[in-house]
Amino acid sequence: MKHFRLFSLFLMLALVASCNKDNMPVSHRQTEKNLQATIDTLMNNYKKKYPGYPGGLALKVISKTGSWFVSSGMGDNVTEEIHFRAASNTKCFTATAILLLAQQGKLNVDARISDTIPGTSMTYVPLDEKYSIPYRDEITIRLLLQHNAGVFDLCNDAIPATVSASVPYKGKNYLGYLMQSEPDHTFTFDELVGVVSLCKLSYFKPGTSHHYSNTGYSILGKIIERVSGESYSQFVTAKIIIPMGLAETSMPFSGTDQLLPAPYSKGYFYTPEILECTKSNISANVAEGTLITTPADLAKYLRALLRSDGVLKPFWVNSVMLAVPDTPDAGTYACGIYYTLNLGWGHNGAQDGYLSRMVSDPETDFTAVIYTNVWNVSDNMTSIVEQLYFLLEDACYKAKYIVQ
Repeated sequence: MKHFRLFSLFLMLALVASCNKDNMPVSHRQTEKNLQATIDTLMNNYKKKYPGYPGGLALKVISKTGSWFVSSGMGDNVTEEIHFRAASNTKCFTATAILLLAQQGKLNVDARISDTIPGTSMTYVPLDEKYSIPYRDEITIRLLLQHNAGVFDLCNDAIPATVSASVPYKGKNYLGYLMQSEPDHTFTFDELVGVVSLCKLSYFKPGTSHHYSNTGYSILGKIIERVSGESYSQFVTAKIIIPMGLAETSMPFSGTDQLLPAPYSKGYFYTPEILECTKSNISANVAEGTLITTPADLAKYLRALLRSDGVLKPFWVNSVMLAVPDTPDAGTYACGIYYTLNLGWGHNGAQDGYLSRMVSDPETDFTAVIYTNVWNVSDNMTSIVEQLYFLLEDACYKAKYIVQ
């Protein structure tokens, strides 16, 4: 009995020694220290190259061995519940909504957008002049999800000066042109697609190539509304955000809804002069970039989705969402999500002042969400690409190595 008591005492002391005052195992605390040191190093090295960089990094990691949140350069009180604009990570939510409707038998992903919605006399998009985009009768819902439909991207590209339509925004970006005079303007799907239709713009015949298109996702947003009978924001909130327990996630749609919920990190432009750009009209980005969320919520969503623990069943995740087409130049982009070798499935996001990356590998049970609250435009797009690949993506690779 004496030996048993001594063994019990040693066991109890070992357990106490392996935990801190918050009952956190030593291995968990060491992993947290390693993650913290990693992003501190990344941030310090980056700030040496770009003195005065006004923001930092926030990283959420989930693996089979635990869950961690670390930040660098964002203040001492930042937690995994800090809000930020997740931008094009929204596309994964839109793809989830489309596939959820398909799972319910309300939509056919290989239907043309001019086809009739099952069980109704209504077509997926209105057959009127606002939706008379080039090749409309050849565009399928799946092609839109994969960016293989050739739909002109009104968000990123200027209207060619050569268009035949008599419009005052020739040679200009339509969104920038309009917001110069109407900064609180609420853009709609009909308006955005209507500009593409009026100007008769397209990149290529559907299914023959690949070109990223935010406006293509605006069409998907319209399809979600017509099939569900709800607004995009209402449907995604009621059928995805709430069921998946994403309490700090929202999808604003009004041009006057320009603020982030507290707590949030401010967004900046770095030129290297510093300009705050937290307040933003993102109504033109509904269904493709309007997402406001937190590192904790976004990591929870992506991990559950890819493990089929969310709203989609395994078939719709593995056989449809993650099915990479063989379209030229498509790379590994599937349906609202793409694959990165040795890292996993996910997306990135770029909205004024915020750059983010989410990734999850179901096979190894690794999920990471990282963002910085600065757009480095000191060298235009070159410096932004550097942020995405050499700041955010590099952090994800290092984090996966640390926690596995």
